[in-house]
Amino acid sequence: MNQKNRKWVGHLAVLAVYVIFGINPNCSKAVVPDYITPQAFTAARMLFGAAAFWILSPFFPRQRVERKDVWVFLVGGIVLAGTLIAFAEAFRYTSPCYVSLVSATSPLLVMLMAALFLREPISLRKSAGVFVGIAGALMIVLFSWKIDANASPMGILLCFVNILFYASYLLVTRTISQKYHPVTLMKWMFLIGSVCCIPMALPTLHDVPMLHGPVPVAAWLNLFTVLIFSTVVAYFLLPIGLRYLRPTTVSMYSNLQPLVTAVVAIAVGQDIFTWNKPVALLLIATGVYLVTTSRAKGDAPAEKK
Repeated sequence: MNQKNRKWVGHLAVLAVYVIFGINPNCSKAVVPDYITPQAFTAARMLFGAAAFWILSPFFPRQRVERKDVWVFLVGGIVLAGTLIAFAEAFRYTSPCYVSLVSATSPLLVMLMAALFLREPISLRKSAGVFVGIAGALMIVLFSWKIDANASPMGILLCFVNILFYASYLLVTRTISQKYHPVTLMKWMFLIGSVCCIPMALPTLHDVPMLHGPVPVAAWLNLFTVLIFSTVVAYFLLPIGLRYLRPTTVSMYSNLQPLVTAVVAIAVGQDIFTWNKPVALLLIATGVYLVTTSRAKGDAPAEKK
């Protein structure tokens, strides 16, 4: 496969990932915390993902994890667990729209972390993009909870913790995503994440209605949508995107997530339309565009990795 085709595969994979991620908050909010606790929800995703990828593994090339990469797998699994835990906990305090709006700042955070840890250069255009994106994020924080009960400070904080973990995950797993098959990568990521999440979920199982009584069929459908598509399909495709694209480019697609989430949430009554949401999204998308279209010295070679 030539370089151009690899990039197309990467872009299509990541596009599918973020469309799924856009629907994911709506489905998650439909079950968390009314029918399942955030801890049990996260553990269920981890266990389901681990089981699915281990079952699939015999049908794909067998790869042995090199000793030097073990610590990367370990850190990646822990960071993935942190990402999903913060994501689930946010639904105690806020709506799907705010989870997705805040997630749209992830390209800016990835760019800053890549500059700090991977020595990627930051141009004036990238810096401008960061400030515009931060302005959009601040608009969510400063204006929302005064006019929208869904935007509590704790909910917004957990959303930012979620994208901090997610940005770290993209950076940590970048090298091993290029080296190992997605199934090899994810079977270990979810197994390690399960070990982290199960101890936190066990004390909450008595508060999980899904385990102790009848719940609506819609709740089960939403849960299985998250388990199958948002957990297995999306995290199968994400390493493909990371194999052929830079982490900053991958995270650029997160500006699709708020659009998908907002349309679904408002349509089904999970959220309300307020003036600051489209304005904040416009600022964030502008910041993302400036960051990802910047061509500082050293960027071109990095894009071809």
